[in-house]
Amino acid sequence: MRERGPDTGGSGDHHDPPLRPGGRAGGCPGGAQEGRYKRPDNGQPGLRGLERGDGHHRRIRGGDLRRHPGSGSPGQRDPGSDPGPRPVNVLRGFPGLVIDTEWADRVTTGPYDAYTPKQRAALAEANPYSFLHVTRSQEDVAADQRDDIDGLLTGCAAAMQRIYDAGAYVEHEEPSLFLYRMEVGDHSQTGILGVVPVTNSDDRRILRHESVRPGRADLLTRHLLEVGMSSSPISLTYRTDEALDSVIASCTADQPILKSTSEGVHQTVWAAAGEDADALINAMGDRTLYVTDGHHRLAAAEEARNRVAPTHPDHPLQWTEAVLFPDAEMLVLPFHRRVGDRAGRSSEAIIEALSECGPLQPRADAEDARPIGPGMVGVYVGGRWFSLELPAAIGSRAVDRLDVSRLQDGILAPAFGITDPGRDPMIDYIPEPVGLAALVRRCDADDRVGFVVHATSVAELMAVADGNDLMPPKSSYFEPKPRSGVFVRRLDREGPTGAAPT
Repeated sequence: MRERGPDTGGSGDHHDPPLRPGGRAGGCPGGAQEGRYKRPDNGQPGLRGLERGDGHHRRIRGGDLRRHPGSGSPGQRDPGSDPGPRPVNVLRGFPGLVIDTEWADRVTTGPYDAYTPKQRAALAEANPYSFLHVTRSQEDVAADQRDDIDGLLTGCAAAMQRIYDAGAYVEHEEPSLFLYRMEVGDHSQTGILGVVPVTNSDDRRILRHESVRPGRADLLTRHLLEVGMSSSPISLTYRTDEALDSVIASCTADQPILKSTSEGVHQTVWAAAGEDADALINAMGDRTLYVTDGHHRLAAAEEARNRVAPTHPDHPLQWTEAVLFPDAEMLVLPFHRRVGDRAGRSSEAIIEALSECGPLQPRADAEDARPIGPGMVGVYVGGRWFSLELPAAIGSRAVDRLDVSRLQDGILAPAFGITDPGRDPMIDYIPEPVGLAALVRRCDADDRVGFVVHATSVAELMAVADGNDLMPPKSSYFEPKPRSGVFVRRLDREGPTGAAPT
């Protein structure tokens, strides 16, 4: 990485804890002080070209500047937003690292939880540069080492340093945004990757719809502070409009900085700095953002900020890495349910109980039973398929009207005694990409009942979040998910201005 000059001391009235990868003082990384962070003065903002730096990474500085349509019009505040005062913009750039095209297949991986522990172990063993070495958790170490969190995180930091030292990343010196397009089959979605404010759960700028497990969030907090970087962005969505779509289209008209295909996901990345980034930031404005994936990462960012307690509003821990996708491009798939019967009833008795919940119609096969719209579920029991009309919602809130809520409240609770679907061992979930054949196979293996659910829409998710409610467990499965290791945000590269330190 870049060589740095001697420490010149703090600046201004703020005395925030310093940051560097691998530090542990008080649970917080240590390193360069704020006074060392200054925006590089290259004569003009933006990207000017590609240079080889004095470290292992290529660096990008400067670039062509364009005026984008709509660049002076901030986005409109959405109905779910808090009417009180707040910053004009919810998005900003950062001096990010982007995987070099030649290293993309070797380093990047799917999301951590997309693999079983056995799959992660095999992939990591075969490739010392796999990003799975960086994102390891307690599941990935020997049973007698799982309480050694310090050792686990030391290994994660060493793996990250190994990838840095190999020259796998291209540095962007100026605060930049990145346009990130993912294509799977005939589906395509393009997001804006940058940083957004770290918010509390009651902050209406970024709305959440899921609860989090404290233990999982705690490990992610320590990883952020002690490894000193983030790579798996929080996924957010927003209500888009033509003005913002136009700016995104203009930014993606240029030559991309990365094109890569891994595990069926085709990725294209463009960089935007200077006026290009300003156009995107102003077009996004202060519109409300909705979490689609990454509730635990957002909770971890909040906890990291609270532990360090920075006072400067531009301290790196006041912001977190995120990718913002337009609502119209989001692909939402369902989680199907498998439910066991504590009473041990026969298939005929279960069918009788289900018929008392709503109209039940026999179907020829899985696809015939698959619901083509809301208000119905497919049911697999005893080797037979049915369609079941869902009971009416028990309340008038947006969350009550969801199909998954009507299934839970009107069928799973009264007919199977499932009152805590997030913890009850008698229910588990199968995401749509795994397939209905897997649901049938697993139900046949342990005599469970399968429920095939219609997907929750993005509009429904937004309505629940606008109402300050939480979705039932496993209400939505977003596909595709951003790959880990494509982008890296190093906390020690940012100062109060958001620029890389000189």
